[in-house]
Amino acid sequence: MALNTEKLSIVLVEDNPLLRDIVLENLDSIEQVNVVATADRQIQALNEIEEHKPNLVIADLELNEGNGLGVLNEINNHPELYGTPEKLVLTNHTSKHLKKKCLEQDIQGFYDKSYQLFEMMDWIEEAAKK
Repeated sequence: MALNTEKLSIVLVEDNPLLRDIVLENLDSIEQVNVVATADRQIQALNEIEEHKPNLVIADLELNEGNGLGVLNEINNHPELYGTPEKLVLTNHTSKHLKKKCLEQDIQGFYDKSYQLFEMMDWIEEAAKK
């Protein structure tokens, strides 16, 4: 994770423009955070993660093309390409089955878009202080 003198670099993978803007606005309010890229497709997300090697990836599960589970899987299977970022899932699809699949991808948090956005922001703010 980031040191006190560094900013926590983030790639946000979200296909809903309105929600992406809301998350970006909230992230912008955290001084120690730097969103280095956004993506709304799996391949675009992987390209951005490979280029920026962020400390944290926030991934939606449903994307315009591909899906967030594919992003998480690729990150875990190819650390030589993507580094080893922390991973959070922010989704509307919160079934136990999907949550289990995400937890198998070694994520640090699984958040429901409809009511856990601020919990996720609290996690990020704490992580940025480390």
